[in-house]
Amino acid sequence: MIGRIVSLGLTAPLMAEVVWADVGHEGHASRIVAPLWVWAVGLGFLTLIVLVFIWQARQGRLFQEKFSGFSRNARLLLIRSPFSGLSVSLLRLLFNLYLLAVGFDLLFVAKFTAINWTFHGLSVIPSGILSDLFGRRRVYLIAFSGNLLATTAIIFITDPAWLLFVAALISLFEGGHAIVGPPFMVEQSRPDERVHLFSLNGGIQVGAASLGNLAAGVLPFVFAYWFGIGPESAWARRAALLCAVPVMLLSMIPIYLIREEWKPINVRRWVEGIENYGRIGMLALTEGLIGLGLGFSAPFFNIFFEQRLQASTADIGIIFALGSILTAIATLFVPVLVRRFGRVRTVTLVKLLGVPCLVLLGMAENLYGAGLLYILAIVFIGGVFPNKGMSDPIYTLFAMEVVKERERGTTNGIMHAFVEFPMGIGAGLAGPLLAAGDWQSAYGIGGAVFALAFALYYLYFARLEAREAALAPATAG
Repeated sequence: MIGRIVSLGLTAPLMAEVVWADVGHEGHASRIVAPLWVWAVGLGFLTLIVLVFIWQARQGRLFQEKFSGFSRNARLLLIRSPFSGLSVSLLRLLFNLYLLAVGFDLLFVAKFTAINWTFHGLSVIPSGILSDLFGRRRVYLIAFSGNLLATTAIIFITDPAWLLFVAALISLFEGGHAIVGPPFMVEQSRPDERVHLFSLNGGIQVGAASLGNLAAGVLPFVFAYWFGIGPESAWARRAALLCAVPVMLLSMIPIYLIREEWKPINVRRWVEGIENYGRIGMLALTEGLIGLGLGFSAPFFNIFFEQRLQASTADIGIIFALGSILTAIATLFVPVLVRRFGRVRTVTLVKLLGVPCLVLLGMAENLYGAGLLYILAIVFIGGVFPNKGMSDPIYTLFAMEVVKERERGTTNGIMHAFVEFPMGIGAGLAGPLLAAGDWQSAYGIGGAVFALAFALYYLYFARLEAREAALAPATAG
């Protein structure tokens, strides 16, 4: 299977050249900036990494002891991760480019993105509360079913008003299933295995995202070759987007198989049980600043490469794939940093390392430099799900551990809301800047706000982590 994927990845740009030579009435002219041998080397490196990981897993050196100790539900969540990462990354990379191919301008894409993230943010707090009250599995299955149907529909809609309406509808449904994962993983695992479970889950998701990004670069060429159309035409990208739908359906099956023992609680008891207002408030503030900062840059990474650097879909797909696979590898080594520096210091250090990369990315003038800066920014900072940074699993785990069990769904909902609602605001503010070609200001503002977020995060939670670590031996005794 891996060999077929890589073979397809290497031959697709060659097919694209034939298509562009024969078909000029749809799509752009050929815009591959980098030589094909550069992408061949990149794909070869990607394949080598995957093969090494498979060999290590078969030797039992990576996950054997930890994975065998996970509960059945935790394993099902891990099984879901690759399907989730694959489908979401394919949709995230291609959909904005698809809108441009349909004929919408950058301002409309920014409006679409702003509405998408704003309504997502508005829905997650109610969804988190519902999951605390009625069970995570039930909320997930209802919401994901609606999301699957709405996503299928929006791929065929071209009316601007309906596009924006369905974008809001999708976001409302997404909020219902986005809050399930982290609280459920904490509840289905022991404290001694959570760092490894969250790191492994994050690594799998981001690793699958690399294949999704690669597929997003390859599939339009394949459909262009089959149907005799331009590889960057709307129909080629629409057909590629449709490939994500069956993968989304597969990601739903493991959640359906989960056995959740949930005891409904009284609403009054739930309200009275919320105690950690200070910690939840600080997490919300941090997430709000993160979302505002990322809103100026992360939703538009694909457009940045196409509009500013004239990169083709193949270029973008392979750059994004390399960023994802390197993040997946780095994620697996985060537990080593946690043992050395602690969770809060590890998260803060890694995130701040990515800020200069993000700022410099907005100033990049060539594909090679921009590609390198993007990869470093994704590894350290991360982007829009599932392209998370290497320390994001530990960041999420820490947030779930500093609140009570009955607060976790609500806390996760608040965190999602406070990162996604401001991300919608940031995307809306960035729209006029990007439409005017001012990528430097947008990325500079985003980097500054992001740095402020993790400076405040460190000042608040580093003392809390140190205090709880000092109390742990006494508590254990």
